[in-house]
Amino acid sequence: MIKRILTGLVLIPAVVALVWWAPVWLFLLGMLPFGLLALWEYLELAERAGTGPARLPVYLAGLGVWLVAAYRPGDLLAAVVGASLLFLIVALRRPHTAEILLASAAAVFGLVYIVVPFALVTDLRHMSEGPRALLYLLILVWVGDTAAYFVGRVVGRHKLAPAISPGKTVEGTVASLVATVAAGHWLFQAWFGAFDLVHAWLLPVVVNVASQAGDLVESALKRGVGVKDSSSLLPGHGGVLDRVDSLLFAAPSVWYYWKLLSGGGF
Repeated sequence: MIKRILTGLVLIPAVVALVWWAPVWLFLLGMLPFGLLALWEYLELAERAGTGPARLPVYLAGLGVWLVAAYRPGDLLAAVVGASLLFLIVALRRPHTAEILLASAAAVFGLVYIVVPFALVTDLRHMSEGPRALLYLLILVWVGDTAAYFVGRVVGRHKLAPAISPGKTVEGTVASLVATVAAGHWLFQAWFGAFDLVHAWLLPVVVNVASQAGDLVESALKRGVGVKDSSSLLPGHGGVLDRVDSLLFAAPSVWYYWKLLSGGGF
């Protein structure tokens, strides 16, 4: 637990500073190591499952999509489609039909699962009120994860999804939702009071449900290949993917919600 706390004390201030003050190029530069390492860990899981695609095109496609998100967000959809086609073309070089199907599916899933959420984080950061919106998202994810972890350890008795994630409990899940809604409601009023306060209750629920779904999906991926952590890069936390799994579902949810809230539609 000490390692977990110390790692958080180092990473959280750096992330907050990056979100709040960094210009576009520095934000992208700070985000890239997390995105690439999460992508690497995902590809390691895919390799263990026997479906690993060629890695260099996946990394290059990810970098391309993130650059577009930072500097030409209006072209983000075209970049994602182009990256998907690149994955499929590379997969066609494999000699067996079964390998083509598995490799291309794993590559495109990696694009949707890892690359797109990081791209939407970048795009969210540069919207109106973007730094606050992104920091709001991160704080709510951290609050929910922390509440689930500590309440689950102390009073957790009923398993939420033992076949997928034996450590997760119903008590921890409820605590995560309650803590997220409480913190989110207060923070929304403090930062975004100009909006209808219905959103102060609704948005934290969206964040928490998406966050916990992301956590369970990553647990299922790890369970499928028989590993506990995506890697051992972060002492006390496992891998980068273990730390951003909640964000991978929560970020797209908040991105869509914020577009609607800001009058941009979908």
